[in-house]
Parts: sequence; structure tokens; C-alpha cells
Amino acid sequence: MIDFLVYLGSGKLLLYLSKKFPPIQKFMSNGEFLRELYSCDLCYGFWVYLFIAPFFDVDVKQIKNKILRFILTACFTTFLAHLVSIGWNEKFGILVVEDV
Repeated sequence: MIDFLVYLGSGKLLLYLSKKFPPIQKFMSNGEFLRELYSCDLCYGFWVYLFIAPFFDVDVKQIKNKILRFILTACFTTFLAHLVSIGWNEKFGILVVEDV
């Protein structure tokens, strides 16, 4: 369980830092596909979690095929991190309503 939480936190930290790092921002602004991928937290998060999955070797289900295990773990973790982010933003986010 601790391994999964470290995996979850490390991926979220990597997502946050990669969004703030100027060379990655410049690279991801090349082309429509990369721009859309980078702007979607769920899509970009999947690839980040998939990239770091072999380093942590955690899995949500006991699956023997490593590639399938990494893909399913990345899917589940990205969705969970996305839900946590939505909840965090809903609870602590600032909503600005402008009068038009």
C-alpha cells in the first residue's frame, strides 16, 4: 500500500513539475496532438504514470503480463489522481465570478 502511495505521489509531482518546466512546455507546444495531450491532465497523466510504472513495479491486480500490468496500473492510477485533483480543486479552489 505504501509503495502505491509513493507511486501515486511521485507521478503527481512529476506531472506538476513537468507542467512548470519551460523546455517541456516548448516541446509539447509543437503540433496539435502534443498540445492537446499536454493540456489534458488525464491523457498526459496516463503517459507519465506508464513511464514510471516499471521503476516502482506496483500493480492493482496480480497480472503476470508486465506490459498489461503497467498499462492497467497507469490507467487506474491516473483516474484516481484525476479524481483526487478534481476533489481538491472543488474543496480548496477559488471561484471567480465576474459581472458582465
